[in-house]
Amino acid sequence: MHKFLSFIKEFQIPKKQNLRDALASFSRKEFYIFATIVVVALVAMVVMLNAINNKFLVDVPMNGGSVTEGIIGMPTLVNPVLAISDADKDLVSLVYSGLVRRQPDGTYIPDLAESYTISPDGLTYTFILRKDAKFHDGVKVTANDVVYTIDKIKDPTVKSPRVGWNVVSVEKKDDRTIVFTLNKAYISFLDNMTLGILPEHIWKEKESQFNISPYNIKAIGSGPYQIKSVAKNSDGIPQKYVLKSFSKFTLGVPHIKTLNIVSFSNEKDLVDAISNGSIDQAGGISPKNAIDINKDSYTIHTASTPRIFGLFYNSLNNKIFADPNIVKAFDYALNRQEVIDNVLYGYGTITSNPIPDTILKNDTVVREDSESIKKANDLLDKSGWIIGADGLRTKGGTTTITKTKKVGKKTVTEKVKVNSGPVTTLEFSLTTLDTPEFKQAAEIIKKQLGRVGVRVNTEKVYEMGPLNKIIQNREYEALFFGQRITHESDLFLFWHSSQNKDPGLNISMYSNAKVDKILEDAQKTILLDDRINKYKSFIEEFNKDIPALLIYSPKYLYATTIELNNININTLINPSDRFASIYTWYADKDRVWKIFTK
Repeated sequence: MHKFLSFIKEFQIPKKQNLRDALASFSRKEFYIFATIVVVALVAMVVMLNAINNKFLVDVPMNGGSVTEGIIGMPTLVNPVLAISDADKDLVSLVYSGLVRRQPDGTYIPDLAESYTISPDGLTYTFILRKDAKFHDGVKVTANDVVYTIDKIKDPTVKSPRVGWNVVSVEKKDDRTIVFTLNKAYISFLDNMTLGILPEHIWKEKESQFNISPYNIKAIGSGPYQIKSVAKNSDGIPQKYVLKSFSKFTLGVPHIKTLNIVSFSNEKDLVDAISNGSIDQAGGISPKNAIDINKDSYTIHTASTPRIFGLFYNSLNNKIFADPNIVKAFDYALNRQEVIDNVLYGYGTITSNPIPDTILKNDTVVREDSESIKKANDLLDKSGWIIGADGLRTKGGTTTITKTKKVGKKTVTEKVKVNSGPVTTLEFSLTTLDTPEFKQAAEIIKKQLGRVGVRVNTEKVYEMGPLNKIIQNREYEALFFGQRITHESDLFLFWHSSQNKDPGLNISMYSNAKVDKILEDAQKTILLDDRINKYKSFIEEFNKDIPALLIYSPKYLYATTIELNNININTLINPSDRFASIYTWYADKDRVWKIFTK
């Protein structure tokens, strides 16, 4: 220790002259070596310091920036009570807030409400409004606004497209407390609470003009964005909305300062605008157009949707579907991934059960095609369907069988001709909608079932009007069609036996007493975890019976510029739900040390 202190005491920083003398003593070769070592050391130090710096840096959103979104259609009813089109609903979701807000994972968080409670029987919902909740004009949101909005939906003269509110009573307890009372438990009621709330102080004065008020265009709500200006075309129809972030939004000031919403008449023009860079983002892009979008400049975000497409059959109109072996064989023969790859360009998920991913995440099962075909053929053989030289399976007619009998002590075999009735071909007619997607899917199904000897007739293709009539009357042998499970309660409408006939939506006319009981109980079960357990039991029963051959669920496609960050659209019930967390998106960002972030 003494020697070390002596060294420190004697150590001196070299003077400039000492350095000059040292450098002068170097030969040319030694000088170049020394200079190289110094340069390498300096570069290494810079690289090391930069690496250390980057290790502690994180991206943080900055408030500001402008984003332009293209939509199809022109919003003319920016009013949560009246909105009909997707364009209307897009603007409503940006301009208005509900008591709660649906999150990308399907859960709900308080929005205008500070908190809420649900009674154990599921009949009473009580909401407490935030003290600081305000409309874009600075006026506080009160219970009066909530009651007024619901009353306008119930008003028959308004003709609101919102349904289901007539079985709900709403009562104001005080300026911040609202109580909703239901006639019977409704598990999807909380989703109704995402309804945008109207400012009564504005609309009360214009009640006689409710459906034609200018506030249906220059709307005032309490959502993340407020309308700054509206540009109209030569016909006086809104063509472009300019929105600015609302500084008093209950969940925080949106990071993106300006949001431009530009209308287009069709998808082709919308995609062209993406290609030429005149817009930054657009939703609802078809898979066919999505593959042509420049992935260097745009990100394609995908979301699960509540839509399920498949083969719904009617065993009353074709008896082959009454044989569980045949149905199971068809299930094995269907290559669902091939349908997705060809019809949706890969933008879809395999599904074989009736619960969409928006409610319960499905486990995708990818089967080995050759093994599945073998299983399908074995089942059809077992059911007595013989494949002929033409590749089709038949049953009936005259066949030769070998019989054995005892003649004395000997066993004798003989060939006997047996007539088992008229020859029947294993076939059915497939009815579907007259669109490219539906027709292509039907042709792929035809080809796939043809591999196991089934003839599928695909000539029955109809426009939506005539097809609706066919569905209502259940006049089909098999139907390639889709279901849209917007709410959990829709599962009852699609699969309960009471819904077998029009106006019921059980188009497979499925009847299973155990499933009926599960669906009935689920309607009254408030806790989500308990409902999920019931849905799992439903799936088990469904897979035993296979009342429909479900095939795929398409993805919602949202193209955005790569500069846009923090977009989260895992699941969408409605296209406008993509804006549910828009207040967290950001276009501008900075990099700071992590210790300086909140």
